[in-house]
Amino acid sequence: MKVGVSGASGHLGRAVVSELLRRPGGHEVVAITRTPETVSGPAQGRFGDYNRPESLAEAYAGIDRLLIITTVDPEPGKRGAQNVAAIDAAAKAGVKHIVFMSAAGTRQEEEPALGASYWRGEQHLIATAPAWTILRMNFYAEAFVQQVQASLDRGVLTGLAENRAAFVARSDVAAAAAGILIGDGHAGAIYNATGPERLSGAERAALIAEITGRPLAFLAITESNCAPD
Repeated sequence: MKVGVSGASGHLGRAVVSELLRRPGGHEVVAITRTPETVSGPAQGRFGDYNRPESLAEAYAGIDRLLIITTVDPEPGKRGAQNVAAIDAAAKAGVKHIVFMSAAGTRQEEEPALGASYWRGEQHLIATAPAWTILRMNFYAEAFVQQVQASLDRGVLTGLAENRAAFVARSDVAAAAAGILIGDGHAGAIYNATGPERLSGAERAALIAEITGRPLAFLAITESNCAPD
């Protein structure tokens, strides 16, 4: 079985490729990226660019199961179009099972809402792929650590209102994705890769203060405070 990871040069993509290479089973691993020259063996590197849909059908050729990892392109509508193009290319290439990396809490939204591209991708996947699985990831613990490091210097942790989050390690998401790709019984399933507990902003600040021994307040900001003038 030939297993592909599209978006293999990002942090998550590299982690999934590494996880797949460690798993037994005799599968071949194809890493699809704009920089295939950076892919190390025994994985096979192939060029593929979400902004050049014509490159994707060739990149996905011969692959049995494919993971599509979305970009972080901030331009409204761009990421949604990339998701659709990748799914269409995979279906055209004859990929038998497509796994789509989405986000926790995805629901029907319109651009420029951040979740709109994930919703568009999920719906197109369900309507297009011969077999599909959706893996929705929660906030990365690694991203939270970076936020903590900056917040401790200021003595304040900020967050959008009291939004609760269950942080998950990127390595755990990668392991889940690899398991879906080479395992059986996942067709038609929607999974949530999430942490064990949902913490509010105030709870996160209190936990950080306890661990570091440094005082840390929590400041809730509203969407109107974040909006550009």
